[in-house]
Amino acid sequence: MSGSAPYLKKAKNGKIYVHWTENRVGKRISTGTSDLAEAKAFFGQWLLMEYAAPEDTRGVGLTLADVWSVYEAKHVLPKLAGQYNAKLAWKQMQPHFGALPASGLSQVAIDNYLEKRISGKLGRKVKPQTVTKEVSYLVAAVRFCADQRRGLIDPSCIRKVTLPEAGEPRDRWLRTDEIQKLLDAAARLRRGDRLTRPERFLWLALETAGRKQALLDLTWDRVDFETNVIVLDVPGRRKTKKLRATVPISKALRPIMERAFAERQNNLVLDNKGAVWAPIQRVVIEAGLAGKQQKPAPGTKPKSTGISPHVLRHTAATHMARRGVPLWVIAKVLGNSIRMVEKVYAKHCPDDLREAVDLISGGVLEMSS
Repeated sequence: MSGSAPYLKKAKNGKIYVHWTENRVGKRISTGTSDLAEAKAFFGQWLLMEYAAPEDTRGVGLTLADVWSVYEAKHVLPKLAGQYNAKLAWKQMQPHFGALPASGLSQVAIDNYLEKRISGKLGRKVKPQTVTKEVSYLVAAVRFCADQRRGLIDPSCIRKVTLPEAGEPRDRWLRTDEIQKLLDAAARLRRGDRLTRPERFLWLALETAGRKQALLDLTWDRVDFETNVIVLDVPGRRKTKKLRATVPISKALRPIMERAFAERQNNLVLDNKGAVWAPIQRVVIEAGLAGKQQKPAPGTKPKSTGISPHVLRHTAATHMARRGVPLWVIAKVLGNSIRMVEKVYAKHCPDDLREAVDLISGGVLEMSS
């Protein structure tokens, strides 16, 4: 196919169409839907059919934005558990990479993107490790479309690139007094008697160590008060390496959950699946844990305080380790591998080594007077 690269556009009738040009003649085909996710799925399939051309023309006219459209429709939406992270990564990358040809994911382009991201010229300033996570999605998209089973782009589009090395795990966690300040602040921000959404999220995150999306997905039918457990996994959910555990309801969490159940508005424990980052930042600022940062003006989003849903999960795991919970048990609660848990949390539980070092001398050595 020659001419401009295809793209999606919604018509006045609400339906979404695929638009493109051939020899300066505009063309379009209906996706048959007004739903963007469904339209992207159609678009991906259509691209595969249209561009699975002879080998000498594969990828001609395609951009990295087209490559991403196929990857999103055929892999991210139907198969990837972390859809939100993938979409957010592409939102950051699209202004830089989107218009480049399918073969344009080069080391020069990546280095240029890295410089812009870490300097704040493209979005907010981030660390090199964040760029690695973002670009890794695009590398995967190119590999996906170059796979011989799809034949969308030529395998020569896959270039050997070097991404910034992974940094040390972030070690920000909340001490007991900080946790109490956070919960007290969340309670102060209530506008009535009902537990607020951030308040429920904080209690769940700190008492179950659940991942953000698992908590957003949690429904009341998976909170079993009779057996006193919370099932974080969604029935029928495609299993990934990010496992979701079945966690006992702690003594501290039980009255909170009973109250939240009595106040429930629908089957979602957190009312809806909307973002929680900004509300959590406001609670952190109210708690006085954001340093000199002031409350944001009405109608504006707060700046990052350094305390995110991930920090809450990390806090829960750290406190378990510091209080002597075996690392393999922590791994089960987190749904992580024991190897990862040992790497991050072993330093918080030196008691595991105390008996071993006490046996080095066997207690027979004495200090000379």
